[in-house]
Amino acid sequence: MKWYLALNEGGTRGDIGLHTKLAVLSALKHTELAPRLLYTGDRNPFTAWLEERGVKVIDSRLPYLAVIEELAAAGRYHMLTVGHWLRTNVCLEEREDEHVFYSDVDVLFLKRPELETICPRYFSAAPEFDRTSWNYFNAGVMVLNPQNMRSDYEEFERYLVTTLREKTHNFHDQIAYNEFYRGRWDRLPLELNWKPYWSQNDAAALLHFHGPKLGAIAAIVEERWNWESNHGKQIGSLFIKHFPSYLEAFQKIESYIPALNAAEQDYLGRLLLRLRSYDPAVHFQKVDVSFMNFCMFPE
Repeated sequence: MKWYLALNEGGTRGDIGLHTKLAVLSALKHTELAPRLLYTGDRNPFTAWLEERGVKVIDSRLPYLAVIEELAAAGRYHMLTVGHWLRTNVCLEEREDEHVFYSDVDVLFLKRPELETICPRYFSAAPEFDRTSWNYFNAGVMVLNPQNMRSDYEEFERYLVTTLREKTHNFHDQIAYNEFYRGRWDRLPLELNWKPYWSQNDAAALLHFHGPKLGAIAAIVEERWNWESNHGKQIGSLFIKHFPSYLEAFQKIESYIPALNAAEQDYLGRLLLRLRSYDPAVHFQKVDVSFMNFCMFPE
């Protein structure tokens, strides 16, 4: 099965680029997936690194890019979101297979995912924060039916453009999928989109660093994290409350470090050392995970 990722050029640098490399290395080790990267921007050493490892890099332009550019020029939106919106191009680029796998770049494959029997009408997805709540799904990992989604695409794009102009900063791709496909999506097994803050799970095939990612985790353990903002408190709370699971997740990253460049090896090596000696109790009084009860729609 094909595995689609999406990035803009800005995402090829820093922690997002590093997450992508780890995702690819883990997929090569544990799966037979055929990786495809939907990409916008100039080619660079990062895209060359991916291609050397069998990733097909596909230059892909959003049909509604002009709308995002217009809103960004007016200060009402941000161009950095383009990489996230590229997932809506999967159904436009894929013209062969009945079903394909999509994930965000911040994932780690732990074993071969069982995908053969997952045949959604449009797509399958798993819950966002609370693994028992199917009210609102996480669009970071999906099995897609490109043909059926392509049949809906013109209407979907009209909805996107209209809503982008109305809501701007408060609107993103995951909300779009949840609103437009409400009541029409299928459930994905939790083990295919497992989050570290759901505790450890030996049955999980894919670990999704949803919430705290490499940069945030480094900032927290190095005492550089901003706990004052609402976003900062949420991300920090997930990490502190579920620290043992995050430490376990990083232990799984360790085997891929030798395949990275020297700077990346040094960065992850130092981060692992800090994690192994870190005491989460120093921030435990700040923990508040009540936001995990979020419901987008009435139950």
